[in-house]
Parts: sequence; structure tokens; C-alpha cells
Amino acid sequence: MAFGTMTSRVLGQVRESLLAYYFDKRITDAFAAAFRVPNLFRRLLGEGSLSVSFIPVFVDANLDSHKRAQNLVNSVYTFLLIILGILLTLGFIYPEFLLRILLDAKYIADVEKFALTVRLARIMFGFLFFISSYAFMMGILNALGQYALPAMAPTFLNIAMILFTMAPNNWFAVTGDQLAMGVLVGGVLQALILVPALFKSGFLPKLTLDFSNTDFRRVLKSMGPGLLGLGLLQITTIINLRFSSSLQEGTISIISYVDRLIELPLSLVSVSLGTALLPALSQFKSRGMSEQFAQTSRRYLELNLLMTMAASAGLFTLAHPIVQLLFGRGRFGPDMVDAASAVLQTYCWIMIFSSGVRVLTPAYYAVKNTWFPATTSCVCLVVHIFLAPTLMARYQVQGLMISTTVSAFLNFALLLGFYKKLIGEFEFTAFIKNIFMYVFLAAVTAAAAGVYFLFELGTGGTFRLFMMTFGSVAFAVAVFISVGYVCKITAVHEVVERIRRRVKK
Repeated sequence: MAFGTMTSRVLGQVRESLLAYYFDKRITDAFAAAFRVPNLFRRLLGEGSLSVSFIPVFVDANLDSHKRAQNLVNSVYTFLLIILGILLTLGFIYPEFLLRILLDAKYIADVEKFALTVRLARIMFGFLFFISSYAFMMGILNALGQYALPAMAPTFLNIAMILFTMAPNNWFAVTGDQLAMGVLVGGVLQALILVPALFKSGFLPKLTLDFSNTDFRRVLKSMGPGLLGLGLLQITTIINLRFSSSLQEGTISIISYVDRLIELPLSLVSVSLGTALLPALSQFKSRGMSEQFAQTSRRYLELNLLMTMAASAGLFTLAHPIVQLLFGRGRFGPDMVDAASAVLQTYCWIMIFSSGVRVLTPAYYAVKNTWFPATTSCVCLVVHIFLAPTLMARYQVQGLMISTTVSAFLNFALLLGFYKKLIGEFEFTAFIKNIFMYVFLAAVTAAAAGVYFLFELGTGGTFRLFMMTFGSVAFAVAVFISVGYVCKITAVHEVVERIRRRVKK
């Protein structure tokens, strides 16, 4: 699953690099702002509250009988279609109303740019139907132990977006239309690729008007707090969009590019584990396997933090050469490279706390506790609303990123702090000891990545920049593995020993 997700993220990075190369910041700002509209509802419905509320109940139902699980699938998907139908109708007819809420008055005052944003949002709203259907089907397949195909499906979205990004402008009525069309076509492909697997599993949804079954009511009951929590999380995204749209042109694009860079290492472990853990932990909970639940949860939380601490430290050290290598050409000039590098150095640390939240949240959902993650989201939102304007007044976009990171840290700290009280056993002493070791290893990794600056002599072209950056990353990874092995950090030691045994055979 990590391989599939990583493949999708790499293609996504290629897409973002091409976007920065071919289009000026006016168009990329409009596209990034318009894409937030369907994404807002996708995260609430497709990959959000409905999915996490559905999977634990589906696991319980399927352990009992196929018929009971099928009835649940039918009622939940029909309910999803009703909600999507309403949202798609409103989104296609009134996208301007929603965008006026999301964007700052300064952005809206640019009439041509705002008109393009509205146009792209209207085209892309159809993406919501396909991506929500994909997420629902992915949840079923994951609960059945099928991870590879759902993880690979997003590659079709990114391939479609890459092809449309490179399409000639004269093929479309308005420059920028190709970006929205790429999203729409990619969403169709991403959803359709899962249909045969779902049919083969025997859980292809069928329309029904029977919403009286007990399992469906359980899903709706747990959806409330989950929807509240995720809704508050999305309000944070909306606040960030509104704040960033009040800053200089190109800020929205820069934040989008930096987000992509952060999602790249996150996808290797955190996204995959966060998705895979919910059905796994739900199985342990349903079968009363409390010890396996605790061990699995803590083990993969530590693995996430180990990887993301090192990745964050490496991104901080190599922010400028990485941004220059991936984006620094075409319409993405030196001033944009400098601005994006500064934002990346400020924002890269959020990866640590986001990865922790992605592991801890499924643990709460697995025990059917959706109210506490909702409460923590509410607390973090309030902190962000008060903190962001103060920091932005002094540090501009970096202040916004600092505030977002602080709220993410608070979210992680609250979920971890109440874990033992609300979920079960957690060995905090051993966990804290390991965290200190991970901090040390991350610092060593960052120092090793700094070897880049010892050999930086002038510009030298893209190939030389690639070789220097790649060499620095390779050296940092080698140091990470070597020091981790010598210090007997469990995850590193196990992998190295497994490789040694295979080589010896």
C-alpha cells in the first residue's frame, strides 16, 4: 500500500512541477483556490466522517454475515448518493456564493481572476461524485484486506492531470480549463478502476430505500461527532485559504506546492498506515484482542514519528535545493523559489504531528469514539483562529504556517494524552525514551544532509543540482540507517537484520 500511495504522490509532484512550469501564478492561484471547493466536501464525505464511521460497523456486520454487510453497504451508499446529488446541484449552480465565503475581498476584487476561479470550480465539482465513490469503495476493499489496488488507483488521477496540464492552450476555450478537465477525467478513472474488484468481492452497492437497519443507524450516530470534528478541521483549511488569499499573488500556489512536498514523505508511511490501521484495529477490537490492539497502535505510531522526524529535518536542511530542482524553471522564477523555500522550512515540522494524528485518530474510531477527536479539533481550531492573525501580522505567510503547525501539535498532544484514559493501555515511559532517540537521529540526519552545502559551488545547471541533491539525500539516508542500527532503534534494526538474513541466504 505504501508503494501504491508513494507512486501516486510522486506523480502528483510531477504534476505540480509541470503546473509551475507551464502556468503563471495567476492561473495556478485560481486553480488551487477552485480545487479547494470539491476537496472540502471530499474530505468531509468521501475520505472523512462517512468512511471512518462506516468501516468499524462494516467489519462487525461482515463477521456476522455477508447479507448483513451487503445491506449496510447498500443503505450507506444510497444515502451518500442523495447527499452528493444535493451538493453537486448546489455546487454547479452557486459556486460563486461559496467562493465568496472562502476567499478574501482582495482576491475577489480581481474580477478576471475570480471569474476564472468560479469557472474552474464549476467544472471540477463533478469530481466530488467520483472521488467520494472511490473512497467508499476503497473503505470496503480495505476492510476486506485488499490494499494494493485502492492505493494504486490515484495514479490514474495524476496521470490524467499530467496529460491535461501539457495539452495545448488552443484546445480549450479558456486557459486553465485543461487543469479542471484533468481533475474531472482523472476522478472518473480513479473510481472506475475499483469497480471490478468490488464486484468480485460481492459487495457492489445497490440502490435501496430501506434505511431502517440497525447498522445504518449506528453509522449515522457515529457520523455526527466525526462530521463535526472533520468539519472543524476543514474550517481550518478554509481559514488558511482566506488568509493566504489576502496576501500577495502566488501565495496560494506556494502553499499548494509546499503541501505537495510534505505529502510526498508522509505518503510513504503515514497515509498508508492511517488508512490500513482502521480496519485492522477494528478487527482487534471486535475480537477482544486488546493486547494486539495496544501493540499495533504504539508500534506504528513510533514508526511514523521516526520516519517523519528524519524527513522533516532533511526537508528543512535541503529546502532551497529541493524547491529549485522541482519547481525552479519556466514561470516559477528565483523570487518564487526563495519564497517557497522559506515556507517549506517553516511548515515542514507539521509532518511530525500530522503523522501522529493519522495513527491515533483511527485508534479512537476503532473503539467507536468519534466525539473526542471532534473535541480536540474544536480546541485546535479556536487556538488557530486567535493565533494566526497575530503571527501573520508579523511574519506574513510564515506566521500562518507556524499557527497551523502549533494547532497540529496541540491536536496530537491531546489525542496522545487521553489515549490511556479513553482507549486502553499505552507504555508512555518506553514511548518517551524512544522519542528522545528519534530526535537525536533526526538531528544527525539533518547534519548529514548538510553535506550538500560543502560542495555547492555556483549554479552549474539542473543536472549538477540533481546529482548534488540526490547525493546529499542518499548520504543522509545512509547515516540515518547506520546510526539507527548502531543505536539499536527497533524499526531500523529489524529492517537491517532482515536484509542481512536474506543476503546471507
